Amino acid sequence: MPAMEVTLDDVSSVIRLVREVCDRWDDPAAWREHLLSGACRLLDGNVGMMLADYRSEPGWFGELAVVSVTGLPEPMRNLLEPAYADLGQRQFTDIEENLWPGVVNLYGQMSKQGWATAAGNQLTDEATYHSSAVYQGLRKKIDCDDYVVSVRIVDVPRRPEAISIDRPHGAPPFAAREVALLKLLHDEIAPLVGVRLTTENHVSRNGLSKRLRETLSLLLEGQSEKQIATAMNLSGRTVHDYVTRLYEHFRVCSRAELLAYFIRRQPIARDHA
Repeated sequence: MPAMEVTLDDVSSVIRLVREVCDRWDDPAAWREHLLSGACRLLDGNVGMMLADYRSEPGWFGELAVVSVTGLPEPMRNLLEPAYADLGQRQFTDIEENLWPGVVNLYGQMSKQGWATAAGNQLTDEATYHSSAVYQGLRKKIDCDDYVVSVRIVDVPRRPEAISIDRPHGAPPFAAREVALLKLLHDEIAPLVGVRLTTENHVSRNGLSKRLRETLSLLLEGQSEKQIATAMNLSGRTVHDYVTRLYEHFRVCSRAELLAYFIRRQPIARDHA
């Protein structure tokens, strides 16, 4: 795979994307989707996925879950979760031999370096990959051929998470430049997860209805309950109920505490709130 230099414009694009992701810090679904969409643009990919491995052990997958996907229609997304769940509670050597060639190579790099970022064509040869169960049973169906994948241990909760960016059949294979870009991006993002970026384990917008999200946005703009009622064409009583539910959701007792949480931009674990 020929080397290609990462330019200053590339680095600036990565920094800009990280800043945009951090602006969405309190909404796990939003920042992950923006991250994957931005990574697809940077690497000229069409599908992005983020996976987390819960309760992993050395040499084994634990409970592998797809936490975010972009670029796939819903029917194809529905194929992902059972396919990746099938990797759970299995040794890397078993996966390598029976499902997905290249896994041992990838996690061998992870064990030696503490991180791994590689293109699929760096992990195994094309013929082996195209004859594998994961390609024939999943990736061929969702039109994902070549890929670049990155694995890091995120800070809070401490677990392996992976980002993969894919290209469709007929597209050129990923080169060294794209591998370097994904490495740079993941190096910047991984230390922020749980420290500056919320997950489902943190108090966040996750789980809020559309109305509660709208109410929260107006509160953060400094509007009073009366102004919010006018803007949303609701009664004052209804808005007050929404505000009370927001306080309960974010584990605060007042507007001042709610605003302070968003000013600090420091995620709070649900079990510590």
